[in-house]
Amino acid sequence: MTTGWTTRLLTGLAEHLATAGIGTWRTTGVYTDGETGILIRAVPPAPDRIVTLAAYPVASPPGMADHTTGVQVRVRAGQDPTGCDDLADAIHDLLDGAHDLALGGIRISQITRTSYASLGQDGNRRWERSENYAIAAVRPTAHNTD
Repeated sequence: MTTGWTTRLLTGLAEHLATAGIGTWRTTGVYTDGETGILIRAVPPAPDRIVTLAAYPVASPPGMADHTTGVQVRVRAGQDPTGCDDLADAIHDLLDGAHDLALGGIRISQITRTSYASLGQDGNRRWERSENYAIAAVRPTAHNTD
């Protein structure tokens, strides 16, 4: 089975975050209690500290391979509200304004944070926050090659 463009993008982003020391990325999605797990779409009950990545469509100019994908970065960091902000800030410092990258073999021209919001506390009183990033990339298809 061929790995799709979105999976390659999110996996590359997870690897980029892990390489920067923001968290631990494992394709199994299994983490110990002391780790900050990086996951794609999943929001598991443990560990307390997680970064979850989920892509959504934003814009594709007709006939062009230039493409903007939104990525929601959801963070959770325990019961101390500053831990959640600190984790989100580390991600912001790494991603916002980043350019000329290759993530998952995909050429990225620029990453920009477009919004963020507190999600409050979950059922276990752990603070959560959502960040949205616009990722300008090249996504050629059979009909969009330039």
